[in-house]
Amino acid sequence: MKAAIVCGSRDGGLTSGICRSFSKGLAIHGICAEILFPIEMNIAHCTGCGSCSEGGVCNICDDMDIFYKAFMKSDMLVLATPIHFSGPSSVIKAVIDRFQPIWFKKGEHPSFAAALLSGGGVSPNYKNTISIFKAFSITAEMKWLGHLEISDTDKNGSQDVANSFSFDYGKEMGSVLINNQK
Repeated sequence: MKAAIVCGSRDGGLTSGICRSFSKGLAIHGICAEILFPIEMNIAHCTGCGSCSEGGVCNICDDMDIFYKAFMKSDMLVLATPIHFSGPSSVIKAVIDRFQPIWFKKGEHPSFAAALLSGGGVSPNYKNTISIFKAFSITAEMKWLGHLEISDTDKNGSQDVANSFSFDYGKEMGSVLINNQK
């Protein structure tokens, strides 16, 4: 079994740390995870040209093919993002917007989706991001398994706590994934 984890932040930060910890939790169940960092890739914004509605292929030539391939061969998609102004990072939103060809060209894709959300403040507003991620999940015909909210990440020492929560959530989601595949 495979999981694709899309990290909406740079590698080396708190969000990438929780992605790696989540991946280790999945590995307990033999699930292999690939972590993708769109911020390190050339991902253009959707232009709304509509070419994907005719054949299910985007006409923009960039690194999105890496995401399409990972998406098609995964059993689970995990969207991970820090919360920016009560929403997901612009990087992960750009990736989601570029999945328009998937709506027009049905095919292999993950059966399940989940999210890892981190917020620097004591009580960040996760609601908008959850709504966007759930809508993406429903539109791509993936069952929404839930999300992990990790708040107050701006304080010192939060990375270890966040990693622990994320590892445990990875174990939990791995178990759910295994049980749903039987």
